[in-house]
Amino acid sequence: MVIMTLVAGLAVPSFVGSLREERLRTAGRVLVATTQLARGRAVSEAAPTRMEFDTRANRISVSRLPDPTVEDPQWEAMTDNLAEPKKLPEGTSISYVGANPAQGFSQSANYVEFYPDGSAQAAYVVLSGYQSAVVVMRIEELRFSPRVLNITDAKDLSSLAALQ
Repeated sequence: MVIMTLVAGLAVPSFVGSLREERLRTAGRVLVATTQLARGRAVSEAAPTRMEFDTRANRISVSRLPDPTVEDPQWEAMTDNLAEPKKLPEGTSISYVGANPAQGFSQSANYVEFYPDGSAQAAYVVLSGYQSAVVVMRIEELRFSPRVLNITDAKDLSSLAALQ
């Protein structure tokens, strides 16, 4: 019985670490899927769409501009099953949205726009997990699929300047 308790005690930290890593990977998958949805909707509906980031509520949502020709256009949330707001897993957060996270997180935006021709506002999105673990995704102007970059630690974000 004592041996089983010791073995279980040794396995718990490993399990907790794996759970934290899986939550960050899940957040990354949510981000990729939402990016593909927003870009696809912009093309299929021939209307600009936005992927919006609520850093306080830790949510990603999609909205569209139904009529960009009106004088004061209003963005409206997409609420169908696929486009409903997605909450990121516990222990993960949206750290940065913008043109260059290597310059610091203080100039973060709260959305990325996608256009009817399939192009997008170029941006990086950084999701953070436990300690300094991160997932970095680059949304390119003309590439239909987002790229998840091979950066797993926040201290490596300075290397993004070399990728541009």
